[in-house]
Amino acid sequence: MLKKPWLQFFVLGLLLFIAGRWAFPIPKPVLGPPNAERLQAMSQNYSQFSRDEISPAVLSRFIDAELRDELLFREALQRGLQYRDVAIEQRIIRNMRFLNADTQADDATLIEQGYALRLQLTDEVIRRRLVQIMERLIVATARIAPPAPDEIAARYQRDISSWLEPPRYSFSHAFLTEERADEMPDLIAEVETHQMNAKQARALGAPFLSGYDFSLQSAEQMTRVFGAVFAEQLTARDPVPGDWVGPIASAFGQHYVLITALEPEHTMPLEDVSLRIERALVREAEAAAVDAWVVNALAGYEVVRS
Repeated sequence: MLKKPWLQFFVLGLLLFIAGRWAFPIPKPVLGPPNAERLQAMSQNYSQFSRDEISPAVLSRFIDAELRDELLFREALQRGLQYRDVAIEQRIIRNMRFLNADTQADDATLIEQGYALRLQLTDEVIRRRLVQIMERLIVATARIAPPAPDEIAARYQRDISSWLEPPRYSFSHAFLTEERADEMPDLIAEVETHQMNAKQARALGAPFLSGYDFSLQSAEQMTRVFGAVFAEQLTARDPVPGDWVGPIASAFGQHYVLITALEPEHTMPLEDVSLRIERALVREAEAAAVDAWVVNALAGYEVVRS
């Protein structure tokens, strides 16, 4: 059978093709190097919130993040996702009207012109949008099972300390400014002598812009309104409902405080937080699915990190 010349040429050609593909494989597309301006922006943001120098490990994470987003951006473009999103079209229309404020073209024409100018490749907002769309597409096509009840319970036990609710105080108060602080002993005596309620007591004091009645406030919440000293002094007194406590100092002056209710420190039960845990587990699974997809896709690229 191989004596036929055409078959010999066919077999020889096939062998040469296979040998060529093995010896000279098709080069992979190049991903990188990472965009220097984006890396600089990441470094500047990091420096604003951290006193530490940017270590090689931190810089490596920045490079990983930039290459990851560039990969997702390219993959989104290859799938034509830029042509299927209203937000991207609106961004292109906005950019085109900015470039020519006097244009009389309609939206469809501006979109066509914007794509012709390749605005989808240079606009950072469109780039971020396409990265997000690609992430959602990956998540939508991944088979992510909802968290099982035992998985939720295990996460609850693992993070049990994070479900500890601090004590919360409901209270009313009478207020005196710093200029009238020396009147506080008389105010307290008047309240005690006449067994005044909170409304009667506040009439003896000064106006307080943030109000007089506060419900179930943690120390952190009290700090935001009154300052740290107020929260520390009040909680240190270990008050119970019905107690008048004071004088208590704040960033504004002096306070005489009536505790109306107290919710002691407690750990929130599983049933109260199970939905929050479930959502967190779903987000983690979605992020893991995207990470796995990226790792697999990177194998098809020649990655240049610098």
